Amino acid sequence: MRKRGSSIDEESLRRIRDSCRLISTSASTVVFTGAGVSSESGIPVFRGSGGLWERYNPALFGNLLGLAIVFAFSPGKISYFAMEAISTFLSAKPNPAHEAIARLEQAGIVKGVITQNVDNLHRKAGSSNVFEVHGNIFRARCLKCGVRSDIPKEQILEKISSGEKGSSKRRDLLRMMDRFSGRCSCGGRRRPDIVLFGEMLPRETLTGALELASRCDCIIAAGTSALVYPAASIPEYAVQNGAALIEINPNRTRLTPLSQIWISLRASTALELISKEFLSKDELDAWRI
Repeated sequence: MRKRGSSIDEESLRRIRDSCRLISTSASTVVFTGAGVSSESGIPVFRGSGGLWERYNPALFGNLLGLAIVFAFSPGKISYFAMEAISTFLSAKPNPAHEAIARLEQAGIVKGVITQNVDNLHRKAGSSNVFEVHGNIFRARCLKCGVRSDIPKEQILEKISSGEKGSSKRRDLLRMMDRFSGRCSCGGRRRPDIVLFGEMLPRETLTGALELASRCDCIIAAGTSALVYPAASIPEYAVQNGAALIEINPNRTRLTPLSQIWISLRASTALELISKEFLSKDELDAWRI
């Protein structure tokens, strides 16, 4: 498994091999991903160093009531926040971790993905059975009828490019919101289909994620700090139902004591090595074409 010149230590390689043996005996393996997976695609961790929450108070910008207060008194700050966040998501592309998970799913080794990330990168990489428990920034939800619909990346680029960043006029901000999400066919205003602080997780998605976690006998938790609840409880729920937990994270987390195997590597490094153990050279080459 080890390549010449590899900087991966022998202990990590041993844990990779142990993980592969565990996965190979599993009837149902599920992957749970957090912000650490997306950070390798250039999306900064909101809570980490340099994240948006260092520049924008999450008590105001992370929930509807706070956003309403900012809208009333400093609407220009919302447009700066929205444009900065959206531009980050627009430029992001799937990284080797997303691609490895998608390969493993298409090979039937991974049965599904549960993610805390809202960037759509798992679907973009080719994963199909994805439960986005915090929503998807490229999807809109009508506030009137509740219907959800995708927002094409090209449409977002076209609409926000004409926006006036930092405008202090509330009507300009409302126009920007309409340009981003558009209006529903019922006439209702739509909003990005993401979960803000204090909001309930989408019931149907959460139910599906919990059902998947309850049926698996192996769950891989990759790149999650396991601090954002209730989503962070899903790996614990799987363990309580008898699943073995493989944690992939450079740092120890709340999940580490529950893990049967802890791999202290970046998600892309570990998952790419795991996928190479299961897939033939021809299968890997087909993905690169």
